Amino acid sequence: MSKAGEYLLEIKDVCKYFPGVVALDHVSLSIPYGVVYGIVGENGAGKSTLMKILSGVYTKDEGTVIFDGETIERTTPIQALRRGLSIIYQEFNLVNTMTVGENIFLGRFKETHGMKGTHARARELLDSIDSKIDTHAVVGDLSASEMQMVEISKALSFDSKLIIMDEPSSSLTQEELSKLGNIIRSLRQRGISIIYISHKLDEIFEYCDIVTIMRDGRVIDTKPVAQLSRGEMIAKMVGRTIENEYPPRTDNVGEALLEVKHLNTWKLRDVSFTLHRGEILGLVGLVGSGRSEIVRAIYGADHADSKEIRIGGQEIRVKQPWDAKKAGFALVPEDRKREGLILPFSVESNISMASLEDLTHKGVIDKGKERQSAQRQIQALGVKTPSASTKVLNLSGGNQQKCIIGRWLEREPRILIMDEPTRGIDVGAKYEIYLLMNKIVEAGGAIIMISSELPEVLNMSHRVLTVCDGRITGEFDPRACSAADIMDKAIG
Repeated sequence: MSKAGEYLLEIKDVCKYFPGVVALDHVSLSIPYGVVYGIVGENGAGKSTLMKILSGVYTKDEGTVIFDGETIERTTPIQALRRGLSIIYQEFNLVNTMTVGENIFLGRFKETHGMKGTHARARELLDSIDSKIDTHAVVGDLSASEMQMVEISKALSFDSKLIIMDEPSSSLTQEELSKLGNIIRSLRQRGISIIYISHKLDEIFEYCDIVTIMRDGRVIDTKPVAQLSRGEMIAKMVGRTIENEYPPRTDNVGEALLEVKHLNTWKLRDVSFTLHRGEILGLVGLVGSGRSEIVRAIYGADHADSKEIRIGGQEIRVKQPWDAKKAGFALVPEDRKREGLILPFSVESNISMASLEDLTHKGVIDKGKERQSAQRQIQALGVKTPSASTKVLNLSGGNQQKCIIGRWLEREPRILIMDEPTRGIDVGAKYEIYLLMNKIVEAGGAIIMISSELPEVLNMSHRVLTVCDGRITGEFDPRACSAADIMDKAIG
């Protein structure tokens, strides 16, 4: 329980250096007992590096860390857990082929005296956060929110005093997010502190008591959330004032560019729509509605039982992604790390991979041309990277996303499909991507955008289609409707 004048965690002048980069520059913060403590900042601000030091993944180069009265010089992930400090990563650290109970007590079955004890104790932990998940269920069959409940239960199994949540809502629906909020409040009432890292500022204002703002490896400010406005927080995060979070909408929508008719798959039922030149078309639907399946089937990534596609009035056949690419399509997928990037490859290799046929002579890649291609997009998009040869896995989420977009801009696509284009990206990088989208449509291209963030859809789209149960259920002018109107049709 909280003791007057004492902090659960104190970080004093912590520094971390990587080759050519100061990742943390004399960072200091103090976290009381039983609070929800927000940490915000642009991608690359140092948030994740600091959390990895706390959880034992990285070792600090300078400074002091005091946890629950104990000065920590060096630690490992398991030592951190045993001290009562747990981290729930954005990508869950679970074994999909094992049961819920086995995941919660993985590597500690002796403590539970076998499987019967494992499932009994797992049941107690899940009940403590009001979760009804079956402890015998296989984790790979769970939804994202259910996996999060397993991660929280695993943290509680170590009697955690501090739980770090890194982008916990990135793949949750609104209903699932509401459940997460209830759990966060319940944990705080039990005296457990939470570090809550999120790019979604609404969540910071709703859940957090205190917030620290970071930029370029430094702490810019720490205040009670109630003493900050949204505009002040954004300005401190990005180092400049952003009057509006969205740029003005373009106004040059022209003739029909893409016509999709009678698209049918195992999931989709007779989907038909038109996309116009100079238009950003928003697709909105709940997880599992079929919104991503629509664009994947158009692009040839998923099999379609039937479909008719016309570009500029001319029918084309798209059986596989190669056909779509030749026809002028480009796809920025929902999961950039699994489907959009080859993480161990360099920045330049990831940018150039859609244009290799233009960079290859007699089966050999012209490295000079490849470097020029990558540098062109790095400069045009402002990709923050030490060099073009840096592995893309070492970049922040926003800069990784820019690499995927740059890959396709190099090909000057007519139709750009963007599935969750700003997921896990800070407000400054989001604005840069919005400006980029506007440039594409101003030049006569067209964009299909799928997004779970309704403000993004309402402010960036020229037209919105709602998707529910594999069908298009509504069409809206976002300038003349509300979020409630759209969600009514998206829920069906």
